[in-house]
This record gives sequence, structure tokens and C-alpha cells, in this order.
Amino acid sequence: MELAIFLITVILVSLSGVMAPGPLFAATLAEGRKNIFAGFVISSGHAVIEIPLILALYIFGLTIPDNSRAYISMAGGIVMLYLAYMELRGEKSESKAGKALFTGITMSALNPYFIMWWLTIGLTLILKSVAFGLIGIVLFIIAHESCDFLWLGFISVSSSKATALWGNKAKKILTAVSTAILIIFGLYFIYTGTAELVA
Repeated sequence: MELAIFLITVILVSLSGVMAPGPLFAATLAEGRKNIFAGFVISSGHAVIEIPLILALYIFGLTIPDNSRAYISMAGGIVMLYLAYMELRGEKSESKAGKALFTGITMSALNPYFIMWWLTIGLTLILKSVAFGLIGIVLFIIAHESCDFLWLGFISVSSSKATALWGNKAKKILTAVSTAILIIFGLYFIYTGTAELVA
């Protein structure tokens, strides 16, 4: 996989997660009504938990056997399909927002979907970054965190300016987009993992 293709994959997969209505999305909407910059602050709290986790998984990825990566890729694909299923059923939980930075930290560290995402989907992407060396993981972090900051920042600004913008129609469109991305890349991860095993 070329570096450019890898980064595009990271951005699309990351957006499928951050765009999905869930705890951070709900918290950003709520906080955005009071603070136009809440999304950026919440993203900062999210990054406090996320970046050390990414680096730890990267170090772990350097030590595991190649065939294990195929199984992780398949597991990531299965989890993505499961998340797409939950998206369609509307089963992602929402929670109330507190202080923006604290919200970003707690809703990441205590969110089971966040942990599950990183141990499967996120780890699959990190393992792919290993092929590009240190620059791969640095660009991965920049691309992934940029998605969080840009999207949640956009949500809080929009919420502050026009709360009515986020009606049921908008939520349905967001759900459709994130679900489609989850399904496409879920199948892709399963395919690439299977291809590695049979090669």
C-alpha cells in the first residue's frame, strides 16, 4: 500500500468513527450551544487519551508476528461491520456533556466503543503504518487527530450558530455516510486479512 493511499484510508476510516452519532458527538452538540470552541477543547481531551494509546499500540505492532496482523485485520473488519449494524439500528448511546476538556477525556477513556475500535480497527491501521517507518505513525496521528478536531470543531460551531441545523434529516445523512464507510472498509479489512493468510 502506498503512503498516499494509506493516509486516505486513515482519513476515511477515522471520519466513519468520528462522524457517527455517539457520546462525543452528543457532548459536542450540547457544549457547542454554550461555547463555540467546545469541539476543539473536547478533541484536546480526547487526544490526551488517544495519542498515548496509539503509540503503545504502535510499539506493540512492531513486536507481533506477521501472521497475527492478518487476524487483527480480519477482527477489525468484523468489528466495523458490527458497528455499521449498530449504526443502522441506532444503538449507539448518547450522554450529557460536562466540562469540555474533562468530557473529551472521560468519554474516551470510559467508552467501550472507543477501546474496542482501537484494539481492532485502529490497531489494523497502525500495523499498516509500520511499513512506512516512523513517518507512517507520525502522519497517521496527524491525519486521525485532524479528523477529530475538524469534525468536532465544525459540530460545536454549527451548534452554536444554528442548533436547528442538526435535525433528524441531518442525523440520518450522517448515519448513512458513516455506515457506508464502515461496511466498505470492514469488508476490505476482512479481504486483506484473508488474502495474507492464504498467500
